[in-house]
Amino acid sequence: MSDAECGTCPSASPIAEVVTPSSEMVVATVTITPKARTMLTQALGDSEASLLVNVLNGGCSGFMYDLQLVEEAEELCQQIDIDGISVMIPEKVSTMLDGIEIDYEDKLMGGGFKVNNPNASRSCGCGESFR
Repeated sequence: MSDAECGTCPSASPIAEVVTPSSEMVVATVTITPKARTMLTQALGDSEASLLVNVLNGGCSGFMYDLQLVEEAEELCQQIDIDGISVMIPEKVSTMLDGIEIDYEDKLMGGGFKVNNPNASRSCGCGESFR
């Protein structure tokens, strides 16, 4: 299957929320582009929610990003404040997400958040899945 076909195969949906955690934990560094910051600020409104950035098993390349707005995390997370936006990174995937940039892209068929990850050795064409 080519990377351009990402999302059409059965493995494109999360298989499970079990990720092989790294034996080490790092204090993750995260950046948010101005466009993503604007979109997150609009989505959050006046709520006290945080952006939870997690990793799930699945997708064409092995792992998928999972971005959610949550009031509280169900697992041990690092909480990072970026220009007034609270970002939570689960400690078990901190090494996989250290150094990520969260961006927002406008597309012909609608926009969406994109994670640019310097730790990914491979990603699919749509940017939803990585290894």
